Formats: sequence, C-alpha cells, structure tokens
Amino acid sequence: MIRRWVVQRRPALFGTRNTSSYATALLDSVKDVGHPARNLTYPKATPFYEQLKPIPSVRYTKSFLFLTALAVSLAMDVTWKYWPQKRITITKEDGTMEEAYQPRPISHRLLMLAMHLGIGASVAAYLVNKRRIHVHKVWLLPRTVRKKQGKSSANSSPETTMDVLVKTYSWYSPKFTFTYSPEVASFVSSGENVVLRVALESGKLEDTFILKTKGALVDGEAVPKKLAKESILNTFHSKIDQFSRSSTV
Repeated sequence: MIRRWVVQRRPALFGTRNTSSYATALLDSVKDVGHPARNLTYPKATPFYEQLKPIPSVRYTKSFLFLTALAVSLAMDVTWKYWPQKRITITKEDGTMEEAYQPRPISHRLLMLAMHLGIGASVAAYLVNKRRIHVHKVWLLPRTVRKKQGKSSANSSPETTMDVLVKTYSWYSPKFTFTYSPEVASFVSSGENVVLRVALESGKLEDTFILKTKGALVDGEAVPKKLAKESILNTFHSKIDQFSRSSTV
C-alpha cells in the first residue's frame, strides 16, 4: 500500500507581495522622508498645459550637480597642492642653472579656492533655479465663493473666481497657486516659448515661469512645436473669455 503525502503551503504572512516589492516600498519611503514636497496633492483633472520633455538641465540636474562638484573638488585639490610659483634660481655642482618652484603662499591659494567654490555655487544655483522656473503642469480651476453683501452673512451672492495652479520641477516648492486676474498674471509670448508672469504684490519682483513649447500637451493633446505657442495662448484666452461670460451670468 502506497501512502501519498500532501504538502500544503502556509499562506503568506503579508499577502501576495514578494520581497522585492517590499524592498522597493521601503526605499521609496526612506527616500521621501523629510522631503518638503512629499505630501503635496494635485488635481486629477486634465491640466491646461503639461510638459513631457523638459530641457536637459532639468532632466539631468543631479548628474550636472555631481559633475560640477567633481570638477570643483579636483580644481581645489590641484590648486592647493600643485599651484606653483618661481622662487629662486639654483646653481648645480656642474655649473648649470635650474629654476626652483614651490607652492604659492597660503593666502593666494585660499583666494583661488574661494573662487572655485564661488563658481561651483553659481553653477549649482543656476541649475536649481532652472528647475524652479520651468513648468511641468498648469491647471485652470474655476471656484465659486460667497460674496458678502452688507453686514448679514445670509445676504451673500455666489461669485466665481479662477485659481491657477502651477507645478514646476522644483524639488522643494513645486506648487504655486494664485487667483487669476489680468492685473496679477499674464501669459505672454517669449521667443519660441510662453512665459507666465505673476506679480502678487506691487513693488516686488514678479515671478516668471517658462512654458516650453517642445513636447507640450495642451488640454491633454499633443501639439507640434510650431503650433504649440499659438495653441497655448489661444486656449488660455478662450478659457478666460468663457470664464468671464459664465461669471457674469
């Protein structure tokens, strides 16, 4: 008589997910700990503008920062150890003359190190600022608010405003929201691209955001580069006109 043994597997303690998925989730959570933009939320609606192909300085910022840090560190090391100056002329035993070199004074080398650091910091600031001013997505969101009339809050009429939500490629403050009005914001043509200028407070410098035309989606549809600028401006103005008509009804 032959006995058959049936081996039953115990159910997984943590469901059907494998070890690699848990490791990936753990690394993602560790990577995002303390990041200022970690808990930001964005609308699920189709954005008015979306950029799919950011410029190389935005796409490869980390690589450029690493190369900048490497170049600055190498330049500082060479400057500190091997930046020479001619000091004296030595006469050898055979009567020949030889020029002797030695490192420059510490003050000279420290000044050059400071210059290298300044150049590296300027390049890093330029790369980070590029991420801040280049736009990833823009939403135009109508919003209804209650406008009080008189002292009683019951006597209030609905008023429609339009919120503009801008998402940039910034690592720390990518979300920028304001209520649209012609005095505050404007979309203008600038070369091949479109620029959004926002002046929330008078007397202060306006914020400038760049909407690249190459690789852009307008209302979720891909637009050729030659037509993208005109499409962005026309679509924006048509939405503003539609919003103005609906708010006056």
